Amino acid sequence: MNQRIQQLLLSSDSRYLSDEEKAEFGEYLEKTRRLIDLVGQIEENEDSAVRFCIDNTRKRYPNFDKYHTNAWAKAFRDVQLTTRYMAQAMLLSDMKILEDKLLYWLRTILSGFSFTPEFNRDTYTYLKQGFRQALPPDVFEEFEPYLDRSIEILSDFPNPAVPAV
Repeated sequence: MNQRIQQLLLSSDSRYLSDEEKAEFGEYLEKTRRLIDLVGQIEENEDSAVRFCIDNTRKRYPNFDKYHTNAWAKAFRDVQLTTRYMAQAMLLSDMKILEDKLLYWLRTILSGFSFTPEFNRDTYTYLKQGFRQALPPDVFEEFEPYLDRSIEILSDFPNPAVPAV
């Protein structure tokens, strides 16, 4: 729950909300309903966008599966997981949740498996393209900052000495 709304409800203990507080709470509910609808559209289009991402990454990096067991299945899982965290962060209007709960951790893991920043950038750029094609423009516009932040963080590390992509 939004901290301001939580504070508003706690401060109104033993009294009714003022007209101003009711309006603020109503705006919050309206925004939340809209975001739930947007997340629903992301969910409906997740599979096609993730498949677009993996298919294009597979074409660009045909030797990837020679370096990692079940490489493409795990890549699908990771991209899908990232999509879900992005959607959750968008619903909560909190980019920091995405960064702290997933992106910094995932970047460490991918770097540890000798992925390259370029591989990650390409993969998540394909995801962005997949969602650009799948979502209505207004939904994509709301989701795009979370896609961009994922690309930025997941591709911000040094190249490995021996790349495994």
